[in-house]
Amino acid sequence: MCLCPNFTSRMTKEETSELDEAQPVSEFISPVHEPRKKPMVHQSAQAPLPKDYAFTFFDPNDPACMEILTDPQTTIPELFAIIRQWVPQVQHKIDIIGNEILKRGCHVNDRDGLTDMTLLHYSCKAGAHGVGDPVAALRLSNQLLALGADVSLRSRWTNMNALHYAAYFDVPELIRVLLKASKPKGDSVLVLNSTCNDFYHGTALHIAASNLCLGAVKCLLEHGANPTVRVSQSDLHLIQDQPDCLCYNSTLLIFN
Repeated sequence: MCLCPNFTSRMTKEETSELDEAQPVSEFISPVHEPRKKPMVHQSAQAPLPKDYAFTFFDPNDPACMEILTDPQTTIPELFAIIRQWVPQVQHKIDIIGNEILKRGCHVNDRDGLTDMTLLHYSCKAGAHGVGDPVAALRLSNQLLALGADVSLRSRWTNMNALHYAAYFDVPELIRVLLKASKPKGDSVLVLNSTCNDFYHGTALHIAASNLCLGAVKCLLEHGANPTVRVSQSDLHLIQDQPDCLCYNSTLLIFN
């Protein structure tokens, strides 16, 4: 299953430390509409574009697109459609677009009807280095978690939770935040070693290793991910013969 090109994390300890600082809740934008009490699935829609627009994708840097983005008449389904566009112009503004969705009264655990993904799922995906921006993704993720986003929720199409997405897209900055948010609920170990059907019942560690996401692999191991969890025999070809990973008897071994 291919979700996007793989990007390898290359950040200094100082940059990572800055990213890990949570944004105070008081700095979050207050919603224009009162959030709903229960989550829902929003119907699919097409992404809006300015009239006579020269491009096929939405660009928040364009004044005409920004006008649409901030227009109260632009619906939540339309904003989800914008987030689905896998282009840097959109993904680098994930925090701004996510805030616009929340301002329209979206529940923090609402889902996009086309992908069954939540804002937290999209935020983890948007942390991918290159197409995405880890700094913007971390800002939105911190906000969503402060508002009560459920880390354990899965997309019904991919069976992936937020940690799986962060591992697949090699975003250790978000992995740390997700696991930290799971600790008070006592779910950190369950989330850390949760398996995904679409990756042959592998954990986030298997997902990261199979996609050569060494930054995510190291981060997961540092937080106690279990390297002895076995995957389906048919999945071994995905993660063997890699420079830093080795499979032996269906067990993932990592070498520093």
